[in-house]
Amino acid sequence: MPSSVFGERTEVKTRVAPIGTFAAGCMIAFGCLASVGKAQDGEAKRRPIWPMYRGNAQRTGRSPFRGPAGMRVKWETDLGHEIGACPAVGPAGTIYVGAGPILYAIDPAGRVLWRHDFVKSGHSKEHSECFTSPSPALAPGVLYQAGGLTGKGFIMAVALAADAEPRVKWDFATRHEMRSSPLVVDDSVFVGCRVRRMIVALDRDGRKEWGDTRSSLWSVTSSPALSPDGSTLYIGGFHGGLHAIRRNNGQEKWCLKRDEEAAVCMPETDGKGKTTRLFTTAGHIPEAPAVGDDGTIYCGSWDGFLYAARPDGTRKWCIDLGDRLTSAPAIAEDGRLLISTFEGRLFAIRETGGKPVIDWSVEANARYSSPLISADGTVYVGTLDGRLCAYALADGRQIGEVKLEGSVYASPVPGGAGVLYIGSSDGYLRAIE
Repeated sequence: MPSSVFGERTEVKTRVAPIGTFAAGCMIAFGCLASVGKAQDGEAKRRPIWPMYRGNAQRTGRSPFRGPAGMRVKWETDLGHEIGACPAVGPAGTIYVGAGPILYAIDPAGRVLWRHDFVKSGHSKEHSECFTSPSPALAPGVLYQAGGLTGKGFIMAVALAADAEPRVKWDFATRHEMRSSPLVVDDSVFVGCRVRRMIVALDRDGRKEWGDTRSSLWSVTSSPALSPDGSTLYIGGFHGGLHAIRRNNGQEKWCLKRDEEAAVCMPETDGKGKTTRLFTTAGHIPEAPAVGDDGTIYCGSWDGFLYAARPDGTRKWCIDLGDRLTSAPAIAEDGRLLISTFEGRLFAIRETGGKPVIDWSVEANARYSSPLISADGTVYVGTLDGRLCAYALADGRQIGEVKLEGSVYASPVPGGAGVLYIGSSDGYLRAIE
């Protein structure tokens, strides 16, 4: 369907599954959209279906909706660039997702409502697959997006209205590569960044809430999570520490590290011999922590351990899973934890008598796709060989899969009852029912 890009017309291909219930396929939990205008108006008045990375401020990865009944592709839309992060989904079902240096708004039938090109707005030099666009976060009438490579990194507020002009309300230059997804709390937005406090805090007008200085850290990829009482931010460090930051002033409350120095940093170079980053052999916490209802903070590390920390910064327990932990943990309703490893194994961990034990594990080939837990007790992960797989939370049995294309690095997200959205390296965003 044609979509407008700064006065240009661009064709974006959408394929719909050939079934006789197309009208039902255009429905979501909140009803069928009557028009783009009504859909966009609805986005500002109700609670988003999936407002930010991992679904909520505690980053639990737990959906309030049941999962797909049939595990089939409902529709697929070609966005032209690799999709490496998961979407946010607004109240009326509008899907917001980055594909390379382009941000899209897509309706529940797979039609593009609008797109914003970061090259045309001067936030990227070229349409490169290396451009980072982490998962966005929604607030009433606005979307917060971080992105960009070193020297061109930014955090911006994007207007959601279909006819918004200008599309970008404000932008804040970080000058660092951005791989952290924003956390929105009241009128503030928090994003992990290479600064001394590891988090940039901005108000709704893009003004810094904390003063800060450049950090010696090479990179921050973890996304901040929030304590249940709203007072503390948690974020993982590149050199192995879990940091607790006071939300009101940015001061560090504590940092939980390994008992010994675990991180050994080695340079990675490009073809010209230039150091592009420091590779950490152990200790790196690459993903968002997850916070339980009781305030316990969970995070996975490249040292192979899943850690649980109390709100006061003391270690509750840790368990060795034998491989780098490369996804964010998910917290089930019964307290079990789900997490994926670099070699693709999916683990379920439960606590028994105050100690962690492996409940079950399966070879899922899910390296970076963080688990999603649906309300009906199903665990979903994307795989490196281009599948979306479903497992029973109770015992780890595989109960379904759908073959996609490319590799799936992103996590699936709900689009309401019975629908999931997932992007992959082939550039297609797909709806699964």
